[in-house]
Amino acid sequence: MRNILIYCLAVLFLASCGNSSTQRKGGNKPSENSEMTAVTASKIKPVVNGCTLMAIYLPAVTASKIKPVVNVYVENSGSMAGYVNGNTDFKKAVYNYLTDIKISGITDTLNLFYINDKSVAKGSDVEDFIEKLNPNQCVFATSDISNVFDLVLKRTDNKQISVLITDGIFSPGRGKDAEQYLVNQQIGIKTSMAEYLKVFPNTAVIVYQLSSNFKGRFFNREDKPENIDASRPYYIWVIGDVANIASLKAHIPDERFKGGGVQHSYTLLPPVNMKIDYAILSSPKQGSFNRQTSSGSGCSRKKDIVNPKTSIYNIKKASNGAHKGNFMFTIGMDLSLFTVLLGDEYLTNTESYARLINKQPNNDYFIEIEHNTNPNTNYTHNMKLTTDKISVGELEIILRNQFPQWIYDINDEEGLDIYKNDAINKTFGIKYLAEGIYEAYNFSGSSIYTTMKFNLKK
Repeated sequence: MRNILIYCLAVLFLASCGNSSTQRKGGNKPSENSEMTAVTASKIKPVVNGCTLMAIYLPAVTASKIKPVVNVYVENSGSMAGYVNGNTDFKKAVYNYLTDIKISGITDTLNLFYINDKSVAKGSDVEDFIEKLNPNQCVFATSDISNVFDLVLKRTDNKQISVLITDGIFSPGRGKDAEQYLVNQQIGIKTSMAEYLKVFPNTAVIVYQLSSNFKGRFFNREDKPENIDASRPYYIWVIGDVANIASLKAHIPDERFKGGGVQHSYTLLPPVNMKIDYAILSSPKQGSFNRQTSSGSGCSRKKDIVNPKTSIYNIKKASNGAHKGNFMFTIGMDLSLFTVLLGDEYLTNTESYARLINKQPNNDYFIEIEHNTNPNTNYTHNMKLTTDKISVGELEIILRNQFPQWIYDINDEEGLDIYKNDAINKTFGIKYLAEGIYEAYNFSGSSIYTTMKFNLKK
């Protein structure tokens, strides 16, 4: 089932976004076909969990597979030394993740690097790399995050996956205007990412936030060191063609991470308004409504009702009981494709969805998202919509690229006193890195991932 899901993702994104044939300066010529995970024709159905494969020919033999090269970059600034001092959760998580990549079969080539103002090759032996990862390897006092990110992008094409492991701390230095420095860094990151997306528009980016015990010198924004022994956040950024990223995430879901595991994640996808399977469910509900049950004609058919799965009429609020005065209905959604790429934290966050009535923003309906536990349907999630003011017309529910609140929450605004305002659990300037990438994606096209449309009539 996992292979079918991966193939389905690849087909959808290739059909929706097309392929880039432009060569990036300094990189290899992009391949004409993005990776397709090996599946046999006998396993493919016309529709898999709502994923339409369209009229794409599948040979009777196993589909060919172009495996991406995976390049891993570990930042080796002085601020990283505390993460590799002893048998830390950082080492456990990185060792396990790189091992999973190597044994998953998604790649035949895994290259390891240190990175700061330049990248330094460290071979491909994961065990040896981890064993030698210690504070003595962290030779640079600080890092220019914008420069590091640009270096990684310049070494990445659509036949490669790049993994950047960093604490993500910006380092303006003593006597610098920290705010202006951060703004300039954000603009630099946005520029690099936007230029990259022009060449490789099918790119996806993931950021994982993890935490590890940290014992060593911490440098504040003025490069003043302080010895600490505490848990600190760090980040794993993954960049690559969306089909390759889908394969990677399907093989190594968030729950496979060790060393404390993934605390948060955020994925940015290329612009595509993907079709999914969805419907208004008979229950749970508050109040009442009618729906078209037949496509035939006759007195029982409500005029102008188009689709019985998505159209209701004769809507009435609950007239008694605890929910008197409220109307609520439930939507079933097959978000299995997005569960692989975006993750459940994102999909169950109500801020990830916009609501429109007759093309106008409308928040009259309060929404809740939960997992669908009915084994007799393909729907992965349910959305409850509740209101005391019934708005009718065309309701659109849009799953969009929404910047996550957790990045704001973990951002350290000051970067001075590690023991003030819970800064020990935060990262100075991390929101500027993430916002730079987010803004580049917004400039590149639509931020809509999927749209669900419903007809509501009184």
